[in-house]
Amino acid sequence: MTRPRSTPSTSLTAALALVLGACCTAPVQADAITPTTATAYYKLTADSALPAPAADIDGPQVVAAVSPAGGVVPPTNADGSQGSPLTVLSSSHGFDPSQLVVALKDATASDGSPEQLLGLVFFGQGLQAGGELDFALSIDSALASNPPQLVSSTPGVSITAIADPSSPPPTDGGSGTTDGGTNVPEPVALLLWAGAAGVVGMRARNRAGRRPAPQPTTQS
Repeated sequence: MTRPRSTPSTSLTAALALVLGACCTAPVQADAITPTTATAYYKLTADSALPAPAADIDGPQVVAAVSPAGGVVPPTNADGSQGSPLTVLSSSHGFDPSQLVVALKDATASDGSPEQLLGLVFFGQGLQAGGELDFALSIDSALASNPPQLVSSTPGVSITAIADPSSPPPTDGGSGTTDGGTNVPEPVALLLWAGAAGVVGMRARNRAGRRPAPQPTTQS
């Protein structure tokens, strides 16, 4: 199945360059072996709508701890760069998939243990009431039979594991069909929280700048 990728705008690419230049880069392990990846599937729901963020947002709207830490592994693109670990499934609704910003943070918890956080920002129209994000996640293949848990720390937001949507559904006599299409968010996966917020803020300013000016009215 081919997964189409959205092309980052010129402004977003410039923003990423500035953010990555200003932020400390993640530690690089010499001669580290890159884990092979597998795919796990999840569903995100919210008790109420998540409005579109303000331009001065200082972190992701939704934050979830990955257990075990390090379980999410961004895929490697053909050019050697790392892509987004999250793929939006077509069964999702209530938000604009092309405006979803994904952030992945590897850090150390206060007790010294490793920590991995997944952050999401629903730009554009936000996440509407009753909306749902169904997504595939690139994970360490060693966890394929026991996918990581995503423990939301955002009040009212739940993330649960779901079955592979490409698997044959149970034969219960239903006639519904599903579209297997997917959409990959722009690859902002490796930015720190402040970096993701900076990109969101720049996108808000750019969108505001592109709004057509009101046309003057004439009076007869």
